[in-house]
Amino acid sequence: MTLGERIAKLRNECGYSQEYIAEQLEVSRQAVSKWEKDLSSPDTENLIKLAEVLNTSVQFLATGKDFYFPEGKPLPEKKKLKITKENLPKIIKTVVITIIIIFAAAYILFGFFAPVIYDSGACSGGYRTFLFEKYSEQLTEKFLTNLENSGELHPDFVSAVPFGESIDMTASKGNIWLTFSIICETKSGNEYAYRVTFKGKRIWYDTYIWTTVSIVGSDNPYT
Repeated sequence: MTLGERIAKLRNECGYSQEYIAEQLEVSRQAVSKWEKDLSSPDTENLIKLAEVLNTSVQFLATGKDFYFPEGKPLPEKKKLKITKENLPKIIKTVVITIIIIFAAAYILFGFFAPVIYDSGACSGGYRTFLFEKYSEQLTEKFLTNLENSGELHPDFVSAVPFGESIDMTASKGNIWLTFSIICETKSGNEYAYRVTFKGKRIWYDTYIWTTVSIVGSDNPYT
């Protein structure tokens, strides 16, 4: 489409005559006719005025590569959500699902990143007792495995029992250190007591991955 064809198209869409365009731009009707027939072109000043009268842009008139909105054809209004009896159940369902997702996301994030609450009273003996009862057997096995893999000389134990009378615990953010005694017995009947500390990294509520083992002290033999 040529410049003249765009001028004629826009003029007709707006319902203007060549005489009207000529009056607005203070030129002759013959000048407007020549523009539309591509026999001549409006100068820069008239092109700017023409774009304003035809409710378009200079860029569109000159290149045809811009959006234009002829007079009488305004931009469509944004649709507003209307609540009706038909769509009310769907809206309520969407809101409920959104709220559930928000609470679930908050619960998951809190479970991962909230700090360990020391001695929160998870059972009668406090949080440390709760963790001891939950993890003592697993941690005792971990201690024996580490002891066997240490390469140091030690007795061959036939049993190892966690001792829950003197449990200590410290916590920092998502880490926890749990200390208790493990009583080991040899084939000959000798008993050894080890005071052991385990470090746990929380991965969920009251759920830990135990990463390290360290012996705080030992009594050889235990009596």
